[in-house]
Amino acid sequence: METPVQALRALQEIDRDLYKAQAELRRLPAERDRRQNELTARQAQVDQAKEQIVSLQLRVKEIEGMNLTHGARIRKLEKESLSQRDMAVVEACRYEMRSLKRQIDEAEREGLEFVEQAEALEARIEELSEQLAADRTAFETFLTALEVELTEAQGRHDELCAKRRERMSDTLSPETLSLYDRLIDARDGEAMAALEGNICQACYMEVMPNLVVRLARGQGVVQCPSCDRILYRA
Repeated sequence: METPVQALRALQEIDRDLYKAQAELRRLPAERDRRQNELTARQAQVDQAKEQIVSLQLRVKEIEGMNLTHGARIRKLEKESLSQRDMAVVEACRYEMRSLKRQIDEAEREGLEFVEQAEALEARIEELSEQLAADRTAFETFLTALEVELTEAQGRHDELCAKRRERMSDTLSPETLSLYDRLIDARDGEAMAALEGNICQACYMEVMPNLVVRLARGQGVVQCPSCDRILYRA
């Protein structure tokens, strides 16, 4: 009669590959999402840079409009100062003109900085756009290959699940099977470990003599005290 450990070993042969197939089915969509997020992030950078350029261009237009206003005011003050005999009024006009000219100079310097920033952003946008176009082409190629890989991985998964159902034994209690399934997830598809002498071959830790005896006598399922894997005689 098949023992629970023998039944579990039969499952382990399949579950080792099944775990890998399941991991692949998780990895492939995750890789697709990662690449998609990178494309989205790069597009966001392009869009943000374009918005910054628009903002800078608007600021330059505001400066140009302000300077036109200041220029018109300066010309008016010049005429007013020429027509005035009151030196206090003339001096006030000159003072205001000097102030306006300083403001124009400062605004022109600021406007030039804005233009330079916009030009740098335009160059950055061109660079990002070229990279984005290349990445999108690569992503489309990746998606085509991904569909093939997903189909193959799903096929392997379904085939292994069918074999697993065939190997499922009535000798396995729900508790034993639940323990085994938890260990499959916790130990990356390796729920069991061989015992050579009194050494677990998964973690290479010594197993207590009473557990070795229990395993030799076939007294239920024995776990390694160190790594928790279900032990079997090598």
